Amino acid sequence: MTDRSPTEKAGDKTRARILAYAGNLFFERGFRKVSIEELCAGMALSKRTFYKYFPNRDAVVEALITERLAQNAPALMENLASDHPVREILARHFELLINNILKKTSLQFMADLQALMPEFWDRIEQFRQIILQKVAELIRRGQQDGSIRPDFDPTVLGKIFQAIVTHVGNPTFAMAQGVSLEQIVTTLQKVFMHGVLMPPPETKTGDSPKIKHRAAPRAKARRVK
Repeated sequence: MTDRSPTEKAGDKTRARILAYAGNLFFERGFRKVSIEELCAGMALSKRTFYKYFPNRDAVVEALITERLAQNAPALMENLASDHPVREILARHFELLINNILKKTSLQFMADLQALMPEFWDRIEQFRQIILQKVAELIRRGQQDGSIRPDFDPTVLGKIFQAIVTHVGNPTFAMAQGVSLEQIVTTLQKVFMHGVLMPPPETKTGDSPKIKHRAAPRAKARRVK
């Protein structure tokens, strides 16, 4: 393997600098209203230099998403395929989603990606479907080892999660409802891991739950004229 020249190394640093600056800006504010002029001004970089590395703004966005997936997808897939207890795998899965992906990506960025780069958004949707299939397989495994209720149909449960991810976890829907994707996933985590209803009050063995009865209203005495 040949050593890279100083010029090539400098070029790598410039490209990395563009991605770092654009990433901080785009992931926080979205990219719909950010022009190449604004990017270059913020970095004190000429447009001519910018175009040496990226043909347009969308190419920067694509590079950022590709980099983000490369950083996080292996950990997600490795965790779902591990032989750890199902409960631990699910807890780790939600932790990775919330802390490594959603906390670092604004809802506006996701909405811009969906609206302005639909072909690339479709690639993200395809990856999400692969993840959902893995989760459905994990549900079946959990039913076999007794960690997930056996009376759930894993196929139906998987489709319910698919509908939630596709529609409720949609950035356009989330923005219209005034909630973040992080809030949606965190709530979904609580419902999936802990349920909605509080556990019933504990009763002694052999005792039936006490039921409070209302006393029947007393009949009014009739006055004799």
